[in-house]
Amino acid sequence: MQIRYHCPTETCVAIIEYEPLEECGETMECPRCHTKHPMTISEMIRKEDMADRCAVCDSTELFVRKDFPQALGFAIVVVFGLIAIYYFTVSVVIAWSVLGSAILLDLIIYSVLGRVTTCYACRAEYRKCKLNPAHEGFDLATSEKY
Repeated sequence: MQIRYHCPTETCVAIIEYEPLEECGETMECPRCHTKHPMTISEMIRKEDMADRCAVCDSTELFVRKDFPQALGFAIVVVFGLIAIYYFTVSVVIAWSVLGSAILLDLIIYSVLGRVTTCYACRAEYRKCKLNPAHEGFDLATSEKY
């Protein structure tokens, strides 16, 4: 299992990746600010390789999502949108073809990528592990609490 989270220290902006999580001790040290953060590794994480609670903040509210980089999705929309705007002045058919190819590219990338478990509270991401069937997709009402 691999965990990726932002350092909880207010002044640090490090993104910490740790693998394997099963061998993690009581604390994890940030590579940038060298602050030790407590980790709560549950028995389900250690034995079944499945996240039932967050190891960083100990929250039990987790959700499953596609591991699609949002920056890439935004870049696809912007680049293909600008190209389509140009081609709307030349030919409407070409412009719609450009937009259709953006959708096709997005679907191909989306279908290839795996899933990741994410914590609502601290946004820690758990990769390379089994998905917990108790965790559903993103829920806006639950996210509003945090």
